[in-house]
Amino acid sequence: MLIISKALKQVCVATSIVLTCSSITFAADMGQATGSAVNIRKEASGDADVVGKIDKGSEYKVLGKSGDWYQISYESEKAFVAADYFEITKTDATATGNDINVRKAPDGNSDILGRLTEGQDVVVTGQSGDWYRISYDGQSGYVCKDFISGELLTAAASVAVENAGQDIEETYGVVTSATGLKLRKEASMISVVLAVLPYGAEVNIDRVGQEWVRIITDDGVKGYVSAEFLSIRKGERTTRSYAFSKGAEVVAYAKQFVGTPYVWGGTSLSKGVDCSGFVYSVMKNFGISLNRSSYSMVSNGVAVSKSELQAGDLVFFNSGGNSRICHVGIYMGDGNYIHSTDGAGYGVTITALNSDYSARTYVTARRVIR
Repeated sequence: MLIISKALKQVCVATSIVLTCSSITFAADMGQATGSAVNIRKEASGDADVVGKIDKGSEYKVLGKSGDWYQISYESEKAFVAADYFEITKTDATATGNDINVRKAPDGNSDILGRLTEGQDVVVTGQSGDWYRISYDGQSGYVCKDFISGELLTAAASVAVENAGQDIEETYGVVTSATGLKLRKEASMISVVLAVLPYGAEVNIDRVGQEWVRIITDDGVKGYVSAEFLSIRKGERTTRSYAFSKGAEVVAYAKQFVGTPYVWGGTSLSKGVDCSGFVYSVMKNFGISLNRSSYSMVSNGVAVSKSELQAGDLVFFNSGGNSRICHVGIYMGDGNYIHSTDGAGYGVTITALNSDYSARTYVTARRVIR
């Protein structure tokens, strides 16, 4: 009987362990890419091997965060994605008080759907002002953010959880900054600047977040602007629209790398580039394939006269003192061009096209943006 009792105890203990394990709730932290073809790397480093690419639209389980990198589950393996190109779409959180009202809308006067007890787990899916949007009994509800705690709440609320409780139909945005408003590729202060929207420009709104608003210019360019300097209005827009050309987009992108050192043969926009490597890498970002050297690059695109130069055109020089082309840059507009040089303006710099040296060595220009 003693042996049987021990056996029964072991069975009960094992059963208890199984039951306990089966009740474990795995983290609901999920996220998705903010763009297309976002690199997934083996380690949390920009130099780590790329193990795949993901596009916006598919959610991936988030396993943790390491500095500026999220660790995600990718094809049943652990991998990393840069936080600048990934957003949290929902995250686990916990109620920090008793009898916390869950309301139908982000408003203290809204109908109460139910109440949370202290320590109760919830899944946050968005934020609207001082309210978190949560999943509650199969529907969306809102809870005052003072009574919710979670490790990834800041990340979830700042960018990924947008449009929470807001109706963006028949709305538009007006730039309120007197000095203009930077349109960025991603919702981050360190993201690439696509353009600077002038004061009073009106733009179409795609998504509204707590700190960032995603807009669409009239020529279809999507990007993020600071919510602080964009007034969101209801009704129909006036005629103060804003659109910019692909050439202006290329120039805005290129300007981010002013100061990158000159490296002969280099193509890294952050570590070092030579003249053609700079142009080659900038254009590659926009899907434009060019020959690698300045001498061979002059055969790309179509010829354009100096008097008809537009932003994004390539300008060529024979800085070696002969007729052979050996230098190239990108025309910016307003008589300036951006290029990488090993001369007085060492590295990526901006130079006036009519400066003595540039005017004297200028040969031709090509338009590669169609």
